[in-house]
Amino acid sequence: MKRQFTTIGLTAIVFSLLLSLPIAVATPMRRPRAQAATESEPNNSFAEADPFTDSIIGSVTNTPIEETVDYLQTDTTEDLKYEASLIIDSPEGLRLRMVLFNEDQQRVTTSSASSTNVDLSWTARSPSHYFRIEAVTVSTSTVKTADYRLDVFESAEPTDTPTPTNTPTASPTPEPEAWDAYEPNDSFPEAYTLAIATSVAARDLNFVPYEDRPGPDQDWFAFYARQGGTYEAGTENLMNVDTTMEVLDANGGLVESSDNEGGGFASRAVWVATYTGYYYIHVENAIDTRGPDDVYDLVVDEVEAAPTVTPRPVRATADECEPNPDFESACVLPLNQTQTFNFVPAFGPGPDNDFYRVWVKPGLHYRCETSDLSPGVDPNMIVFTGPSWDQSIGGNDDIAPCNFNSAFNYYATYSGWLYVLVGTGDRTPSDVLDSDYSLTCEKSTTPFMATSTPRAQPTRDPSGKLPTAEPTVRQPTPTPTRAGSPIATPTPQRQTQALSVRPLTTPTPPVPSAPRFIPIDLLVYYDANGDVQPGAGEGVTGIWAQVYGVATNELLAQGYTDTQGRLSFTVSAQGPVRLSIPFLGFSHLITADAGAEGETSIQVRVPPRSPSGGTP
Repeated sequence: MKRQFTTIGLTAIVFSLLLSLPIAVATPMRRPRAQAATESEPNNSFAEADPFTDSIIGSVTNTPIEETVDYLQTDTTEDLKYEASLIIDSPEGLRLRMVLFNEDQQRVTTSSASSTNVDLSWTARSPSHYFRIEAVTVSTSTVKTADYRLDVFESAEPTDTPTPTNTPTASPTPEPEAWDAYEPNDSFPEAYTLAIATSVAARDLNFVPYEDRPGPDQDWFAFYARQGGTYEAGTENLMNVDTTMEVLDANGGLVESSDNEGGGFASRAVWVATYTGYYYIHVENAIDTRGPDDVYDLVVDEVEAAPTVTPRPVRATADECEPNPDFESACVLPLNQTQTFNFVPAFGPGPDNDFYRVWVKPGLHYRCETSDLSPGVDPNMIVFTGPSWDQSIGGNDDIAPCNFNSAFNYYATYSGWLYVLVGTGDRTPSDVLDSDYSLTCEKSTTPFMATSTPRAQPTRDPSGKLPTAEPTVRQPTPTPTRAGSPIATPTPQRQTQALSVRPLTTPTPPVPSAPRFIPIDLLVYYDANGDVQPGAGEGVTGIWAQVYGVATNELLAQGYTDTQGRLSFTVSAQGPVRLSIPFLGFSHLITADAGAEGETSIQVRVPPRSPSGGTP
């Protein structure tokens, strides 16, 4: 112990002497870790990149919509060396990597991929740089999420010293006009547009930099695709090159990536076009060869054609989401945007049923609503938590009496697709060529206003046909009475009084008494098999319930049912309370002494639709 103390003391003396000496050269040091900024969606393209200084935190998933990549931007000082460190928290093993671009959106370098951490270093040649944080594997089967922290700091290594002019370089400057015929195509905005065809090829490509541009060279191409078509892009006839390739959408989002999937050093990527328009193909060389004889070919093929819509007159053209008559072809809706559709069938005569889907995340509120109806259009809506009729959770026909629009609110308890069916059943407008409606799906961190007129969950037609529509007669009563409407049937379990659904008047306020604690356990279930008993999988998720004090009309508690259709809470009240479920038009009085009798359990049954009922 004494020896250790002596060593430490000697070190301190030497260090203090060193501090007294003049310092000739200052060594660059890493910046201290700053308070990290937080990404802000949407940041899925260069134009939407989040600016940050030193550090930023974010999250990406392997889902195919909007979350697979994040674009970030930071300022740099030219000719200084920088390091970037990506710390990854990925419980499901999702691997991330960094792609670095200069301010002209030209690729500088790419890191390796990892589920823990990756690093890269570079010398800044522009006053700012972009980072693309991306999931390496894109999959729609299993949702995986990875959180990350990106730190950027000046490197402790000295700045690169210019190479002496008499030192030979690994890649000599090419002779003028040695670059290929498709240059300049070194960035996303400069992409060379290939001819519109089902199969097209670019031959004798090389990685010779264009004119006086610094290397390494990269090649960008734009290819026109049709929604629903399957396309394959690949490199062929490689001569002394090792290609890597990416397919990106029109916003710069990564669709597919490939290194050696084409066999040997060739690349190959296959994707399904989710929209009609241009996709972008980005090719780089993994080795430093840039001679005019180091070549490759790029071939793009339509391997499975998109469904062809029968040509119609201008007024009879189906909307851009057609055909979308079932779950499998459900059209992806962007959130917080209003789009216009119609009920013109894609193929031949018959009713048009429009399926859509939106990506939801747990803990957020969602509302889908129609608007701007053409004359005679009367849509209704059904919502599903999965691609099955058995996963319906409810619906809506008319928002209010004489308001034929439909709307539905949902509190998400899972991460995945929420399906929305909009149709008219047998209420197809007399002029189907003028059957426009607008549809908006929004998300919020706070609840939306409740939809006033509910509809029941549908059951699958045993024949496999779409269910028929309900009658058009409307009865603006407090509780829906049309065939198939979800008439909530409460079933008390531990109370002696019978429950009924009826208009209630506010009782005379009782004499103030000491507050009592009233525990309430609510179960809302859709009685699919008609046995008047809650069964496995019959709980209805995301039903909004509230408890009010009768005397004061004060809101005492509120919440949503969970995945089992249950909601439990305990309220403190001096008198009776009222349980309300606005979506079902249900209201129930709970007496003041209910808490003394134990937990008040209430079951609300939504009966199955009769065979003669209807859906969109």
